[in-house]
Amino acid sequence: MKDTIISIRIPSSLVTELKELTEKKHFLDLSELIRTVIREKCDEHLEPYKHEVRQMRDTLEESLQTHKESKDKEKLVTELQKIIEELKK
Repeated sequence: MKDTIISIRIPSSLVTELKELTEKKHFLDLSELIRTVIREKCDEHLEPYKHEVRQMRDTLEESLQTHKESKDKEKLVTELQKIIEELKK
């Protein structure tokens, strides 16, 4: 694949936000983030149902993870309460 360089104008405030997002999402640089965003938006328009399914899957995975973490915390609290009761004796 041959790379092509393009030039676009972006307001400086948006560039600042994108740079922050680049760091937050652990992209190597701003260009990588922009390529990813463009790729995702193209996919979204070319295959809208696929995109919706991906979003639903991601939401479900997040919910499951949150639920699992909640159960793990409950279990930990229960175990700690047992330890505290044993120490009181």
